[in-house]
Amino acid sequence: MIGYVARKEFTEISRDGRFRWTAAIMILLLVTALATGWQRYSAFTAMQSKAQVTSNTQWLKQGDKNPHSAAHYGNYAFKPAGPLAYFDSGVEAYTGTAVFMEAHKQNFALARPASDQSAVARFGDLTGATILQVMLPLLIIFLGFKAFSGERESGTLRQLLSMGVKRNQILWGKAIGIGAAVALVVVPCILIGAIILSLTDLTAAVGFGTRTLVLSASYAAYGGIFLFLTLAVSAVAPSSRTALIALIGFWAFTAFIAPKAVTEISKVTHPTPAYGEFMADMRDMQARGFDGVSPWRRIQEMQQELYTEYGVSSVAELPVYWPATRMQRLEELDHEVFDFHYQSLRSAYTDQLRLQDTFGIIAPLLSLRSISMGMSGTDLVTHLKFMDAAEQYRRNMVAKMNGYLSKAAASLNDSFNSSNYMTADEGVFAIVPPFEFEQPALRQVLSDHTRNLIALSLWLAVVVTAARIAVDRLSLEVR
Repeated sequence: MIGYVARKEFTEISRDGRFRWTAAIMILLLVTALATGWQRYSAFTAMQSKAQVTSNTQWLKQGDKNPHSAAHYGNYAFKPAGPLAYFDSGVEAYTGTAVFMEAHKQNFALARPASDQSAVARFGDLTGATILQVMLPLLIIFLGFKAFSGERESGTLRQLLSMGVKRNQILWGKAIGIGAAVALVVVPCILIGAIILSLTDLTAAVGFGTRTLVLSASYAAYGGIFLFLTLAVSAVAPSSRTALIALIGFWAFTAFIAPKAVTEISKVTHPTPAYGEFMADMRDMQARGFDGVSPWRRIQEMQQELYTEYGVSSVAELPVYWPATRMQRLEELDHEVFDFHYQSLRSAYTDQLRLQDTFGIIAPLLSLRSISMGMSGTDLVTHLKFMDAAEQYRRNMVAKMNGYLSKAAASLNDSFNSSNYMTADEGVFAIVPPFEFEQPALRQVLSDHTRNLIALSLWLAVVVTAARIAVDRLSLEVR
């Protein structure tokens, strides 16, 4: 009997002209979003790859100069696009995609497209993720809000029950019928996306298939949440009009109100400093020392320790090149300051994100959005890992240049050893390898989003249970 109810529901929906128009618009939006996302993704990937090669070449071809000056010349780290960034662009437009790495400075990411856009453009890019997150629930609501209330009003619900069809069978039959109608809209778009992917080398990426599977399951669960919620509300609502109003209200809350409200709440509970204030505090700590002891006093202490270690009494007698050793020590003292300030900032952003994810318990979109960005490699967590990788690369670059300068200069005569000048060429610059960034392992991504996966699963379990209870208590009388 479940099959009978499912076929009946699907047939009625497919014959409805409103469904055809809605399906056509939905498919058009999805295909357009995927095509636009793919075009943007392809252009971005090509540009980032070319820019990284150019920056690496410029580093090697910067011309003969003092190695420490080469560290000041610096290099760029460009963040590669996530494995599914064409589907969900996440926070890429807001966090930046390039970092300039130089001696004595830890910089923020550059190239934030959102900063060059108007307020309307910053509302959100047209992506496959956006369409499914916002429009898919609306489609399900329009298809299902009359599932029980409409049948009760027309009298057909009593006829179904008189045929011996159990209430539970009606519930699952309608769920399957509506789900099949939704799949008729979404699946063709997914197939188009799969065909596009099969023509690229993305499918060879490590964990790509599993990421896609988790992402698909998450969106299926999200659709299931709205499907059974719609059926539950339709069963308890006194009329179809009341069911539609209640469902549209919840959709508006979870799609628009909750994300904005939760974002503002997280900013208030876990505030971040303004850029000018942040930089001023960091420079002040650099000047006075991380622990309150002046960096130059630390340098003097280090100099005396070297004298004692090597049994000498002057810089000229040291077996190491003192200016390079001193500059590296100053760099390391800055590390403590940078770690303190940037970690404090990252902790605030992480706390904001954690709070937003916690609110997924009242709005399933919040949990799905985080999972979608995480699987696509476009979330805040991935960005922070990129920034960490860039900073570690910067520190390694400076250490290699200062280390080479110290050893090479110390091997020369005393008159040169006491100077502040020495040149290096492309062969020396090549000891710094090109910057590379690998996306976090899938296991780590899943661990980062365990809370969201649990929240989405709980939502689905709760609404399925609610739908079963609502149908069991379903009244056959029109109210």
